[in-house]
Amino acid sequence: GPDGEFYALEVNTIPGMTETSLVPKAAAAAGMEFGDFLLRLIDLAVK
Repeated sequence: GPDGEFYALEVNTIPGMTETSLVPKAAAAAGMEFGDFLLRLIDLAVK
């Protein structure tokens, strides 16, 4: 927000993972290939 605080509006525990879903688009916007994003997600999950 404008005050520098982070606000979580929603937590989607089952996000769409198709080519037209927002998750792959968000990964691309962050400069990540979708496969690299999935590998990172798996790595974080097993830690």
